[in-house]
Formats: sequence, structure tokens, C-alpha cells
Amino acid sequence: MREEKQYVLPIPSRRGVAFFLLANAFAFALCASIWALVWYGDVFTSSAAAVWGFLAAHSGWTVGAALSPLFAALVLGYGYMRRAMARRAREKSESLALAATARGTQLPQH
Repeated sequence: MREEKQYVLPIPSRRGVAFFLLANAFAFALCASIWALVWYGDVFTSSAAAVWGFLAAHSGWTVGAALSPLFAALVLGYGYMRRAMARRAREKSESLALAATARGTQLPQH
């Protein structure tokens, strides 16, 4: 009979929870400061207008900039998929070899 995998969830410690809350507070403050800089920062108006003018004139760059996160996510997902498929194949071959050894036989070598 196949042995089932058991997963144990970690119990959060006070230090871990404090670090999590501190990191979230820092991230929120950083996001709020960037938002305030963009919303109230008239310094960036001319450079933002220049970037907008370039992207409006060159639609290929606009499409590439819009799709680059999608393509990056697809490539990353493809890498994780290949790694998972290799792990599953390795686990299957190991379990087959173990079952063959338990029965006193050997699997053919590839």
C-alpha cells in the first residue's frame, strides 16, 4: 500500500508574526509614499509626458511593455512545470524500482 504524504503546517512564533507585521507596515508605508510622490509630485510631469509621448508614437514598444510581465510569468511557470514533471517522473521511477526490488526483480535499464 502506498504511503501517504503528510504535511505539517508551521506554528507561527511571536517573532515571526512581529516580523510579518513590521514588513507589511514597511511595504504599506513605501506604497503610500510612492503614491503620494506620483499624486502630488509635479516634478515628474515633464518626464512622464515625454514617456507618454514616446509610447503613444511607438505602439510596438507600448505593446511590448504591456506584455512583458505576462511573458515573464509564462516563462517562470514553464520552468516550475518542467521541474515538477521531472520530480514526479523521478518519484515514479524510484517507487517502481523499490517495488521491483521488494518482489526480487529488476527493471530494465534504459
